Amino acid sequence: MGITMAYEMVCLVNAELYPTFIRNLGVLVCSSMCDIGGIITPFLVYRLTHIWLEFPLVVFAVVGLVAGGLVLLLPETKGKALPETIEDAENMQRPRSKEKRIYLQVKRADLQHS
Repeated sequence: MGITMAYEMVCLVNAELYPTFIRNLGVLVCSSMCDIGGIITPFLVYRLTHIWLEFPLVVFAVVGLVAGGLVLLLPETKGKALPETIEDAENMQRPRSKEKRIYLQVKRADLQHS
């Protein structure tokens, strides 16, 4: 289940993290890495079963959980415009500069207690 969730995050979140002009390349590279992992898996399972019969299950569970946990570190993109340049993509998690912030000033009334 963790591996499936991580694979789906490659398809869903991946396209939103890359700037427009390299988005297709980024999705292509990540999808290709997933396919290469699928090709290597049967050979890996065959070799790991010689060490311990349940070892492939442990390895895939750990990798799936780690990948699923790392997805939580990706920046939230809901309600945000997709990045157009590499600078936009790099600044997705950084707070805006002070010039662009809106400060709300609250006037405090000093009450004198008599």
